[in-house]
Amino acid sequence: MFNLFTKTLYDKRAFIIGWSLGLMAVGCLMMLFYPAFHQENGIDELVKNLPAAFQGLVGDLGNLKQLSTYVGSQLFDVRIPILVSILSIILAVGLTIGEEEKGQLRTLIALPMSRGRILFNKWLAIVAICFMTTVATAIGIEIGLVAIGETLDWMIVLRLSAMMWLLSVALATVIFGIGLATGKRGLTMGLAVATTIGSFILTTFARSVEWLQSYEHASIFHYFPAATIAKSGIAMSDVLVYAVIIIVFLAVGVLGFCRRDVR
Repeated sequence: MFNLFTKTLYDKRAFIIGWSLGLMAVGCLMMLFYPAFHQENGIDELVKNLPAAFQGLVGDLGNLKQLSTYVGSQLFDVRIPILVSILSIILAVGLTIGEEEKGQLRTLIALPMSRGRILFNKWLAIVAICFMTTVATAIGIEIGLVAIGETLDWMIVLRLSAMMWLLSVALATVIFGIGLATGKRGLTMGLAVATTIGSFILTTFARSVEWLQSYEHASIFHYFPAATIAKSGIAMSDVLVYAVIIIVFLAVGVLGFCRRDVR
């Protein structure tokens, strides 16, 4: 109980294994689909017939022709943010509101352990779990590449994986900080869903809907331009945005959790 970091990882072992296998499978399957996307077929006509507002769901067709941009635009730019959002909500809510409702958080506070230490160890566990699932995704990609007989510069996978990890930590920290600071499931879940769904809508449809483009910077997904990262690398300004989000919501969690009554 005194090593809360390892205890949290142990308690979440099924979550870690399940999500790691799931993301590994997604990464592998998307690589297996690449030959079909790469070929000249009817997908061009299909996308051209889509309404302009929905073409953001598919992205730039030119990105489907090269493996590096295919990975960025079809795996990390569309599917990964959705999956990361679900992972972050379940994980952060479970470690905050979920444990408080079960009385586990109150038990932890009764131990000779400061609230700041409890918060920090739980947050470190979130960082570690996000890292494990990110590594699993990269392994799935490599397995898929071997299966289709293709190769991809490992630096591209590393850059995309690093930003996936940073995005998942930032999203989870937002929910984690609010959950510990308030202890209210409705408020925490409402803000979590508003953040993720709102970000997805802004980032996806702002590419085609002109009036949304002015608000796209409010999307947390805006700072994970996967196709651009695959082509030219990571922008440090995007890393800085995620770092600020993490610091701010950790501070929110500390200030709120250390002062309020825990049910």
